[in-house]
Amino acid sequence: MLRDLFPVLVPGKSKGLNHLQRQQDGISYLGATNLNNGVLDFVAPVSEMVQRGNCIAFIRNGEGSMGYAVYKAEDFIATSDMTIGYNKHLNKYTGTYITTVADRIRGKYNFGYKRNAKRLAKEIITLPATSDGNPHWDYMELYMRHLESQKILTYLQFLQEKAS
Repeated sequence: MLRDLFPVLVPGKSKGLNHLQRQQDGISYLGATNLNNGVLDFVAPVSEMVQRGNCIAFIRNGEGSMGYAVYKAEDFIATSDMTIGYNKHLNKYTGTYITTVADRIRGKYNFGYKRNAKRLAKEIITLPATSDGNPHWDYMELYMRHLESQKILTYLQFLQEKAS
């Protein structure tokens, strides 16, 4: 279950964007959107609302985005429509692997069946496991690094062809 994978699950702390000061070079403000990696805007940091990065933000509410998850490397402020999960093994590779897998179950949520905190904690996602049944963090990281390398090579080949 998700609560086993993320021993720390905390709710977002913001009651809404209109209570914060927008600031172009500010901190990311995360909300119920599956676009722009969850970023709705940038705001002036409010220390008691800032959430530590290197986590996965699970969207629990919102039209069209309920059920999505985003990996956040940097610190941010999140709406109360999100739950933030922390695990010491997370990094950008394991985080994006898990969000991709977690997003596969988003279809079960809708306005009649919300992704509340209790349901989120009980969600089951299928991850590669070691022989002792623990998540295979090294495999997830290496797999995502491999995909990243393939994309970079494809892009470099494209640039080389354009330059020729």
